[in-house]
Amino acid sequence: MENYKETISLFKQTNFSKTNWWKLKVNISGYQNETENKLVTEISKNRIFKILYPNIHQYPNKSSRILIQLYEDGYICWINLDGLIIEKCELRKTENLSNEYSFIQNKIPLILKWIKVQAELTNEYLWGGTLGPNFDCSGLIQTAFFKHHINIPRDSYQIKSFCKHLFDYKESYAALQPGDLLFFGNKEKCDHVGIYKGDGLYYHCSGKEFGRNGIGLDTLNQSNNKISSHYKSKIISAGRVIRSYRWDRTIR
Repeated sequence: MENYKETISLFKQTNFSKTNWWKLKVNISGYQNETENKLVTEISKNRIFKILYPNIHQYPNKSSRILIQLYEDGYICWINLDGLIIEKCELRKTENLSNEYSFIQNKIPLILKWIKVQAELTNEYLWGGTLGPNFDCSGLIQTAFFKHHINIPRDSYQIKSFCKHLFDYKESYAALQPGDLLFFGNKEKCDHVGIYKGDGLYYHCSGKEFGRNGIGLDTLNQSNNKISSHYKSKIISAGRVIRSYRWDRTIR
């Protein structure tokens, strides 16, 4: 209860300002709406956010929520005030990196190695999962890049829009490089993402239906494996991460 009171006190000092940024001191959950417990993302300690909407009328109801926007990816979700521990955060304007693309490419082997380690752990698919060992598809990819100091958006369709478009998938992966992202879904919307390992193989975290209920390695080659065949039929396009998301210079 004391942490709750301290957090409310900090917010009140800034009159629940929508321009102040706050750093998390604990891992928390992000929810789809103000009342239901539908997880949309997990938010790790040290991530930064600002308030979008405080529901003043619910204070000091211990279970009340606020709507926030995260700094590293612009993601919007609801979080509980109960259990929230924060500190004020002063942001420094980031500079454009002339060698940003080279920095990212140099991190790709480490990103793929990290995902391989996660795949070897006991895990299962978790909608909204980003902290591990349980992830959802985009949570795995985003966290793999986050761990190596590269910020990308949260959801698969957002990542697709953010990446440099390489090509619409036409049965050939010859132009793919390790670390390129594969996007799956239909003509209306991308709803799944994986990362290319090389030699026609890619990592992704898939669900119980049509998938592996966890992190696995599938192929773009002709295969009798039902899971690989299913996802190959759903490939929309490929993209490449060439920059890191930055609040002060990236348009969502």
